[in-house]
Amino acid sequence: MKKADKIIAIIIVLLVIISTVGLFAYKNHSNTSDKIATIKQNGKIIKTIDLNNVSGTQEFTIKYNGIHYNKIKVEKGKIAIIDADCPDKVCVKTGWLSETGQSSVCLPHKLIVSIEGKNSKYDDITR
Repeated sequence: MKKADKIIAIIIVLLVIISTVGLFAYKNHSNTSDKIATIKQNGKIIKTIDLNNVSGTQEFTIKYNGIHYNKIKVEKGKIAIIDADCPDKVCVKTGWLSETGQSSVCLPHKLIVSIEGKNSKYDDITR
């Protein structure tokens, strides 16, 4: 192997190492983004939760017209509607929300659960 080939090989290895370190730094930074869950009913915000500061598991029920309900479960970094008495249960089937920009909607109960925050995988056009 010539001296020039060794230098090129060293440069390639250094570029791979630098790229890998940069990728891990970016992933760790994006995982610590602000994640605020907003729960709205009839267009009014009824609760906001900082998903990064949740400790343990929390469950609560949102009532609609006094007899209908949506059960919401919150864990660190994620939120879900786990039960509802609506006929189609699309909101329950949506599952866990954990990324900025995701939402779950229960149309019969006029309930929207969404995650808002600063850092997102999506740009402003695709939201």
